[in-house]
Amino acid sequence: MILPITRDGNDWQLEMAIPTFAKITCNSWNGFIDFIHHEDGLQKNHEYYYRGHASETWKLESTLKRQFNHEIPEDIESKVLDNFKRYCLGRRGHNPAELNENEWWALGQHFGLHTPLLDWTASPFIAAFFAFNSNNHDTDNVAIWVLSKHIMSYPETSNLEAHDKIDFLSPYLNENARLINQRGLFTKSPNMVCIEGWIKEKIKSNTTNMSIALAKIIIPTKEKELALDSLDKMNINSLTLFPDLIGAASFANYVTERDIGIISL
Repeated sequence: MILPITRDGNDWQLEMAIPTFAKITCNSWNGFIDFIHHEDGLQKNHEYYYRGHASETWKLESTLKRQFNHEIPEDIESKVLDNFKRYCLGRRGHNPAELNENEWWALGQHFGLHTPLLDWTASPFIAAFFAFNSNNHDTDNVAIWVLSKHIMSYPETSNLEAHDKIDFLSPYLNENARLINQRGLFTKSPNMVCIEGWIKEKIKSNTTNMSIALAKIIIPTKEKELALDSLDKMNINSLTLFPDLIGAASFANYVTERDIGIISL
């Protein structure tokens, strides 16, 4: 297969200029929907996970890495997790379940702890909701990242040492019903490196498998009102993704703003 590769659909264009990485430019919300269902897009393709960003410039980096402005203190992960465990004592109800390290990180992520994890979902539309349902749009486009489920099975990555691999975590806990409703999971990258940089470093030339390992879909931010309305009709909204009082309050705010026509970018 000769690079660059380009494909076009109804209001979207795909370009693959380097091995295994693609950029998809959707000129509209309907273009995004067409790409998801197009035979040259993601039609009947369930081999990827998705993550939504309100800004196209945001990197695939964890909140813990961003918290320290990329100057990560030594042993910061163990310090953060030990503190969280200590301050959770007596706050998890009667006879709380024993948790392993990844389950503790997942619980912390749910409640706002800075962690080395990144949230992903099996649904491109749920990822789109998180991209648009934000007041932090500082670019003209939102972004939806697309990550292969099989990234650790590529010839260049399958024999890496355990400490150099990306881990996929699916810790379903009774204390985190949101994760199930969001069809969610997490990744944990070695030393909290940016996943995009990790992939481009490890998979510099994939001659035996030209499938896309990572892709970035961009959609105009101005499509926000249409996108959120469309997603609501799919039953993807704060009420269903956050099955708690926070979700109910968020959805009430959205419906009120929508009904009086003040959905803000």
